Amino acid sequence: MKKLIFTILSVVLLASSCDMNKKPHYVIDDQSAIQSVEDALKMRNYLYVRLRGMSAGSYIYTGELMSDLFHATIGFGNRGGVYYRWQWSASDEVAEGVWAGCYTTTANANFLLEQLAKLDQAAMSDDDKAMLSVIEGECAFMKAYTMFYLVQLFSEPYTKNPNALGVMLVPKYNPTSDQSQYPARSTVAETYTFIEENLNIAAQKLAKVEGAVASEYLTIDAVTALQARIALYKGDYATAIAKSTSLIDAAKYAFVADEDEFEDLWTNDSGKECIMQLYADYALSSLPSSLAYNYSGISNASGTVSPDYIPENWVLNLYEAGDVRASWFEGYTLTFQNIKGNAYILNKFPGNPELNAADAKDSNWINKIKLFRIAEQYLIAAEAYAMQGGNDIVALKYYNDLRRSRIAGYQDESMIGDALVEAIRNERVRELIGEGFRFYDLKRYGKGFERSQGQNDNILNGANDTQSELLSKPASDYRWLWPIPQAEIDSNPQIKEQQNGGYTN
Repeated sequence: MKKLIFTILSVVLLASSCDMNKKPHYVIDDQSAIQSVEDALKMRNYLYVRLRGMSAGSYIYTGELMSDLFHATIGFGNRGGVYYRWQWSASDEVAEGVWAGCYTTTANANFLLEQLAKLDQAAMSDDDKAMLSVIEGECAFMKAYTMFYLVQLFSEPYTKNPNALGVMLVPKYNPTSDQSQYPARSTVAETYTFIEENLNIAAQKLAKVEGAVASEYLTIDAVTALQARIALYKGDYATAIAKSTSLIDAAKYAFVADEDEFEDLWTNDSGKECIMQLYADYALSSLPSSLAYNYSGISNASGTVSPDYIPENWVLNLYEAGDVRASWFEGYTLTFQNIKGNAYILNKFPGNPELNAADAKDSNWINKIKLFRIAEQYLIAAEAYAMQGGNDIVALKYYNDLRRSRIAGYQDESMIGDALVEAIRNERVRELIGEGFRFYDLKRYGKGFERSQGQNDNILNGANDTQSELLSKPASDYRWLWPIPQAEIDSNPQIKEQQNGGYTN
């Protein structure tokens, strides 16, 4: 795969023809793709498909497998093993796929923006003009979302070194075969500036698109939620507080009331607590990838339970009696050919029955993607206040508010300093497990990690092995930064000497 950052798969459709001077009627080129608001809306839909793709599957679970949350079982068949064991290289297919996917989405957003600017709006209705402005905001959001995803994976945390190498910034759609025009990597600070500038544009363009519970489209609240997340990871605690608390104080996204509503949220995708929940429809074959990397392995057809990965003991021990989130973990006798053993599995994503074939015996483990939830905003507010210093009482308020919504009979806790920070970090695990945050959290904490003794060594792959069950990685390990795909290094002379350290062809 070459010239990945200039790929635009959805717009320029290639086809063969006997007469090379004639363009087949079904081919759309980059000069005629967007001729009307209707055309713009069609491409806008594609951007939402891309957003769903970048918020599910390997984009999410790879980071979870690289952390200290799960152990591989003896039946995992090395699925995800490269990431579980930290053995990826500069030619890693997942890294290349993520890189290409993000830059393709950026290219499509840039292309759509340039085409919108060419439309004659003189005869358009006010509603059409307003819709085009919204689409411009959505394009800016997509550019920010993709660059934030990339800079988290491929660069040092902002809080560690803002002058380290960031990612290549592509502010406009400009495919070229002139290698001298390819961009070099920016700095981390420049990357974050690009992200923030695009989110500011998105906020302006989407200012009148009010937030709604479980919105399938971007709203001003979704933009604010991403701004809060990014500010936390950047260490801009004042902004993280301002953005997260604005969503909390609006009281629009209430916590579920009881265990039944909690189950309805995670099984049937009720949308409660969700600032944004992405569209999915089985009948229209419009589904995301699963967030679960066979974390459950439940087969109703065979009557067996054979997961690839099970949670570590320390994770299970985080949940106290009465915590509704403990329902995500279910105890079974796991079966791997002739070997059996008891253990708990993670079944946070059991699969929405409406997103599965009616006659299917087994779930496809697909749920609607909950892109932004109010619970995360409470965690952001709590951590940002705690990290600011001198605001432990306020940090405790948001920490306790979240836990009170999850734990029956909860009594508010009281702590300060490092103990409070550690408690908030553990609460992020309790609330966000399986949603793709852990690797990036560990990276910004800068402490490395150590896996610990598993639930049942008889069913663990590499039991007591320091390359598997007991793997540990210091914060200095070079693989905290993913490799720039070798295909990109080979095709872009500007980054020939900008590969992340430790990686060779």
